[in-house]
Amino acid sequence: MIHARIENDDRTSSTASGTPSVSAEALDEFSALSALEARLVRLEERFEKTATYHQFRRRVFGVLASREARMRMGKSELKGAMLIGAAGAGKSRIVHEIIKEHNALTKHAGDWMFGTRILSVVVPGRSTVKETLNAILRDLGHPARGRRDEDYLSSLVMSYLKECRIAAIHLDEVQDSGRYKTKDSVDAFLKIFRNMMQHKDWPVCLIMTATPEAEHLINGDTTLQRRLKPMEMRAMTFEDDGQALRETLKNLLDDASLADPGILSLDEFIKILIHTSAGRFGVAVEMAIEAIGECLREGSDEIGMGHFADAYEMRMDCDEELNPFVSKNWSVIDTLTALQRYEEERQVKRRRKK
Repeated sequence: MIHARIENDDRTSSTASGTPSVSAEALDEFSALSALEARLVRLEERFEKTATYHQFRRRVFGVLASREARMRMGKSELKGAMLIGAAGAGKSRIVHEIIKEHNALTKHAGDWMFGTRILSVVVPGRSTVKETLNAILRDLGHPARGRRDEDYLSSLVMSYLKECRIAAIHLDEVQDSGRYKTKDSVDAFLKIFRNMMQHKDWPVCLIMTATPEAEHLINGDTTLQRRLKPMEMRAMTFEDDGQALRETLKNLLDDASLADPGILSLDEFIKILIHTSAGRFGVAVEMAIEAIGECLREGSDEIGMGHFADAYEMRMDCDEELNPFVSKNWSVIDTLTALQRYEEERQVKRRRKK
């Protein structure tokens, strides 16, 4: 009897060909959810050109233009750039957008003789020099075969960088370099990439992005520190960044076709979002998109504080008293520790996937 009931249920029944059929209700729900997630992913593609973006773009464009000019004069020693910011501040996205813009601009200026391509590589977690070099080779499309020593891999990397006309290497998550982060492992890592910037045949610019943990990488190397000229992203404040964040949120709501009942005009709401994101612009945008998702799933065309509260609860798995969008005493909630725990758990999940 049980089997007969299951076979007659239109949600699990099969056609004569053996292909499972679905109900109209399930198909509508599936299609609506797919369309909703696609909308949210498109929102993630929106990028706001902040003051940090413009400042770091000038640095990157400058060192690349200098490379072209110096190589035309037969000079090989180059400079680079380094952006330091907390996890979720948006530094990786900033560099990716700069790379896209540089590629577009150099297509219009076709007189570059020594390459314009920027290769972006994520430094493997707790990686050795060999593992980092192997990651570069894989991203170049030329993975090394067999066991090779560092000198061989370094030479191979330089050969392919020239063949592929690479002008700069962007190393992301640099704080993860060095398996045990001893002075010897750090020095070996820095030496390899410092040499790339002064290679006589094909020097490349070095662009690094990292969390503040990476400051120890270059503090002991005054030459590299001088060449990279590290720039540190500061945390958002309401006084300096409140209006820019407000405009970004307005643009996101417009893209999502959602109405604002007035929360964007509330200074306290903007202050709560800055506090909740620990002053990190990228995290604030992520949270806003998650709140938009909660609103759209609910079928509402007007976003409210409750949607932000629900999104924060889903992200942080916290009670109401620890939810800044609910608690009256939001300013005393330790959102930084909660965010750090969230980022650590996300990193663990990423490593498991690899």
